[in-house]
Amino acid sequence: MTYSEKDEGSPPKGGRKGGPKGEPNGGPKGGRWDDFRYFLAVAKTTSIKRAAAELGTTQSAVSKRLDRLERDLRVRLIDRGPTGTVLTYQGERVLNHTLSAHSALSRAHGEARAAEHRIEGDCSLLLGDGLANYWLPPFLDVFFDLHPNIELKVILDHDLSAPRNEVFDIRLHYHEPADPAQISRPLANVHFVPFASKAYIAKHGKPASTEDLVHHRLMDQSQYLVAKGSWAAWFGDNVVKSTSLFTNHSAFLARSVHAGIGIALMPTYVTLADESFVPLDIGMRFSVKLFASYHRERALKLPVRTMLKFLKTKLFDPKTMPWFAPEFVAPDPSWREAFAEAIARARAANMPDVSPIARPEAAE
Repeated sequence: MTYSEKDEGSPPKGGRKGGPKGEPNGGPKGGRWDDFRYFLAVAKTTSIKRAAAELGTTQSAVSKRLDRLERDLRVRLIDRGPTGTVLTYQGERVLNHTLSAHSALSRAHGEARAAEHRIEGDCSLLLGDGLANYWLPPFLDVFFDLHPNIELKVILDHDLSAPRNEVFDIRLHYHEPADPAQISRPLANVHFVPFASKAYIAKHGKPASTEDLVHHRLMDQSQYLVAKGSWAAWFGDNVVKSTSLFTNHSAFLARSVHAGIGIALMPTYVTLADESFVPLDIGMRFSVKLFASYHRERALKLPVRTMLKFLKTKLFDPKTMPWFAPEFVAPDPSWREAFAEAIARARAANMPDVSPIARPEAAE
């Protein structure tokens, strides 16, 4: 794929001894060990397409991972043929070492999972209805596979900036809390831009600038902002004079956008939930930090600590989720591939294939 036969097993011309910068002994960076899982899937299925299906991702993602692994190791691992993939000599060697590591990791993971399955109790999670409807659900199956004995109580919060006196274990909210008794941890940055649906644009056209908004039907919400709504709060009364629809329910707002009622400010991650949402590039956007807050005594509960770890490592990972990055990143079609990989990565970390991987004798 990357090197010719004569180059196999040898670094490219001009290369230095050892691995790439920051990778002593030629080993991949810590975050790239996951690439070996993709290599194992290709070796097992002898097909990029079948490996992608098994991993729950795309053929392009699998190819990119293999290319990167070959660059890190400086060898070609597979040959592609009309009927499938075949391991090279160096690929066979790497497969042997990877299978040994896979077996050891599976045993360690099995022991850890046995302990995790013994975690029992409940955890109450207070969060906004937008996150509850459009972000949390795809990850819950992974959570319950890993922690079947935890009872999760999801409570919806329609104002993510107001103080709360209700009893809860963890609250997800925008802006740091004023209560010094609460421990607050940043999770992600949520970026908002105007959205319309394809149906709305087909009927009313697409605004080319903020000035064009006066000719369009705008919708707004009071959630986590002032009573005037998000348009006026962030961009001033001079930008937007009035709105056609006003609500305190973000899921209702999103459904109204989907139905082609009007234009609304929504978080960029909603593009992953509904392909009909079209982000409008008119130079208007704002960002807010998302925090997880809890009282110290509640974090002593093992189920609460378990959920806090799950939120940080699975649901909100700015390094692999560009829609939660510190800096604004415009919505892009490649996000769907990144989202599929995030789900696959979370599921693989929780439920690895511990069955032995048979050595492929020939491509199918």
